[in-house]
Amino acid sequence: MQAETNGNEDAMNKAGLLFLVAALLVGCTPQGPAATQTAIPVTVITAPPIATPSPPATPTTMPIPATVATATATAVATTIPEVTAIPIDQSDIRCTTAEDTGDIPQEIGEVIDQLGFALQPSVLPDGFQLAGVSSNNNEIRQIYQSASNNIIIAYPLEFSPDATSGPLGWERPEDAVNSLKIGDQTVYLMKGGWSDSSIIAGPALSPDKAEWDYEKSLALFFTCRTDNGRNVDMAIQALPGPIDWIDAVQIVEIAQSLKRISRSQ
Repeated sequence: MQAETNGNEDAMNKAGLLFLVAALLVGCTPQGPAATQTAIPVTVITAPPIATPSPPATPTTMPIPATVATATATAVATTIPEVTAIPIDQSDIRCTTAEDTGDIPQEIGEVIDQLGFALQPSVLPDGFQLAGVSSNNNEIRQIYQSASNNIIIAYPLEFSPDATSGPLGWERPEDAVNSLKIGDQTVYLMKGGWSDSSIIAGPALSPDKAEWDYEKSLALFFTCRTDNGRNVDMAIQALPGPIDWIDAVQIVEIAQSLKRISRSQ
């Protein structure tokens, strides 16, 4: 299984890099498997049409967060994408417990073998299918793709809304992360990520030169609650930008459709 995981990590290499540093404000508490293209049946939610689709490609960024700190970032976007308000009647994000009935993709089964469970959405925008699964220090990254866009579900991980909570001395803009209430639960919506040029420059870049690109991605950080108290901290990220093909409400719908699947006893 390790060999298969390594193979998939190479395949997801592009998807990995952008997403890992895209948040640059999160501490991850990892786990995970490998990838073989397998479509999963999903309930469709309507998303705006995708302009000029191109053939599926390996995601060009890497799943979810790392952490960041100190000194104000320069905003790259000329306009900040409007965040759609979450309806007040939304309930808490709960992961319904389900048993593996033998019809899950092989990659999801490998996640269960490693973690003892896997989280699988039953709702995705039209045209998205599971493209692969990878792991980094036990953090699972499930990549779903359409013709030109990606949705990455990453878990388990920890998120801090603190703009100065990382090793590079980069401080993200205050308006990049908004806290939202869903039921009695607080979740965090992050608009954008560090610009490609900042990521390429890395630690050598002066904090005051780091640039935040508001249009790079849209990510939701939340805790998926279960009835047995085995809660999972995780994130769902949509990319690449501009993010005009999905909104916060749709990402919450994906989150609320998650099922926590385990082997039958």
